[in-house]
Amino acid sequence: MSALTAADWLQAWEHSQGLPPPLRPCALLAPLLEGGAEAAERLPLGRRDSQLLALHGALFGPRLSATADCPACGERLELALDCHALRLDAPEPDPQAQAVAWQGRTFHYRLPDSRDLAAMARAGDLDQARALLLRRCLGSDWADDLPADLQAELARAMAEADPQAATELALSCPACGEQWSELFDIGAYLDEAFGQWAERLFDQVHLLASAYGWSEAQILALGPARRARYLARVLA
Repeated sequence: MSALTAADWLQAWEHSQGLPPPLRPCALLAPLLEGGAEAAERLPLGRRDSQLLALHGALFGPRLSATADCPACGERLELALDCHALRLDAPEPDPQAQAVAWQGRTFHYRLPDSRDLAAMARAGDLDQARALLLRRCLGSDWADDLPADLQAELARAMAEADPQAATELALSCPACGEQWSELFDIGAYLDEAFGQWAERLFDQVHLLASAYGWSEAQILALGPARRARYLARVLA
């Protein structure tokens, strides 16, 4: 990660903004993977999210600040999360073991990836999106509508094989005592963190270019510490 410059990350973030939301996190991982964006989009969601948590920790630190509203009384909770704590110590999924038995048949599936999420976003409703996801992951094993019990069995098997794919937070309201769980989306969180970082960087480039007449490339080539020293002098 250290080999990538601020200009590299800025270019990756700018490219991500032209993509559908489910694919944006993949554009941020792409510079780190040998296969680029295609390899990132094909990662099972749990492996993708584990790498996104690691990326956030490396670039912005392990602390994650978030909020949640109590569904019972509306109290707003301030959450202090940690990238390391959210990463699950789960073995890498074994494609050979990805199968379910149903009514005397064995159905092989692959784990959902970011391209599946992008396809689901275009579905009409939640039920259609769920059925579409399962059909895509079954591939040619099933061409018709999936029976409800087969859908349930597939969903259970996928969740067990890739537990990091859905990060659930166990929350408790200090005001009324309500307890509930809420999904945490590291992809959306990291996309927002990169956006905030990019806006700060644009401000820095603007100030230094105005003060010294340097180009964007020259300013971005400066390390963060040196850039901060020049900014301190401009703002003094």
